[in-house]
Amino acid sequence: MRLDRPRRLIPPARPGALLKRFNAPIVRVRKAAAERDPDYLSLVRQCPCLSCGMEPCYEAAHVRMASAAFGKASGLGKKPPDRWALPLCPDHHRVLNVSQHHQDERFFWDTLGINPLITAEKLYAQRGDLVAMRAVIFSTIAMRGRT
Repeated sequence: MRLDRPRRLIPPARPGALLKRFNAPIVRVRKAAAERDPDYLSLVRQCPCLSCGMEPCYEAAHVRMASAAFGKASGLGKKPPDRWALPLCPDHHRVLNVSQHHQDERFFWDTLGINPLITAEKLYAQRGDLVAMRAVIFSTIAMRGRT
């Protein structure tokens, strides 16, 4: 018996065992209720804009870019969970040509000098406490470009 060749850990499946069954029930996956949090979004909208500091910003911008380090996936036409929302005014979120929605998102955040995923995690950790959420935004604005 030669040990220099790789060995199977489990025996191979019989032919056809891994195919889908014709009469198998269809299982639909629903989005978790935790992905949508309207109360959190209303608090995010009361924070100042990360770009210009306008208070309140009136809009919650969802960060769509993916990151394996943060366990965040992305998909075309798929809205991310509300925990990845950040405060931006309408101009910097969607109206101006230099807004988040009118250019590459990673370029938008790099131009601001902000890591949006770190900021979103810090902001979500303070959910429910508007004063603490505003403190996270103010400290992020103060540290722009220093990371």
